[in-house]
Amino acid sequence: MRLVAGIDCGSGFTKAVLVAQNGSPGSSILGKGRAKSGINMEDAARTALAAAVEDAGVSREQICYVATTGFGRYGVGFRDIQITEITSGARGAIYLFPGSRCVLDIGGQSTRAISMSDSGKVRTFKTNDKCAAGSGMFIVRAAKYLEISIEDVGGLSLQATNPQPISSVCAVLAESEIINHVSAGVSVENILRGIHDSLAERAVGMLKRVGMQGEVTLIGGVALQAGIVKALQEKLGVKVNVPPDCDYVCALGAALLGNKRLAIKESLASMQPVS
Repeated sequence: MRLVAGIDCGSGFTKAVLVAQNGSPGSSILGKGRAKSGINMEDAARTALAAAVEDAGVSREQICYVATTGFGRYGVGFRDIQITEITSGARGAIYLFPGSRCVLDIGGQSTRAISMSDSGKVRTFKTNDKCAAGSGMFIVRAAKYLEISIEDVGGLSLQATNPQPISSVCAVLAESEIINHVSAGVSVENILRGIHDSLAERAVGMLKRVGMQGEVTLIGGVALQAGIVKALQEKLGVKVNVPPDCDYVCALGAALLGNKRLAIKESLASMQPVS
């Protein structure tokens, strides 16, 4: 069996998935792996890919094509093709949820709202301003200040009884608000839900600017936090799709698009006259 790999080179983690070449439309991820990105993107990509190979129980030699995505996609020298995270995110989301017409990708570095056609082609997109207050990195910094594990943030947020809003759009000022809340005796749970509400409000504004239609699918590492999912659903008034492997969706989309590109390449090669 020949395999196609998709590698999402994110700012915090690099994720890799394996899919079967020319697999059926309903085929799933055969293997997945991750590694901290660090300063050497190629090393992180190799480590994540090796983990995916081990997870799938296959050999590296079975991988016939590699597609990269994410901000560090150009740093992987063994790639066959690079794809933007906007395109790969849209493709992965509509593959998992065919009714998706809007995708919200909240990652460590940025938040993106994407609208797409029935086929998964990107129509338009918006990205947040380059400030940590509009991305998952702000949650990481807040968790560190509040002395809690990032894995506990989502559950604690759901326990809030009186969420305290974080109104600042600047990360530095937002952190000052958090400090003021702590000084005033506000609970960690209410602070975290305030952070999730703030992120959700900005994300909903971005979704409206790209044109809300059809189902909304949330992807990216922040989607693992139940608190942000609840905040989004309350502000949108609709159910939000969240894939089980929400942080691997861009890697999956890259693999699917790489698979399609490889099929075209091989088809054209077979049409070449034999000399």
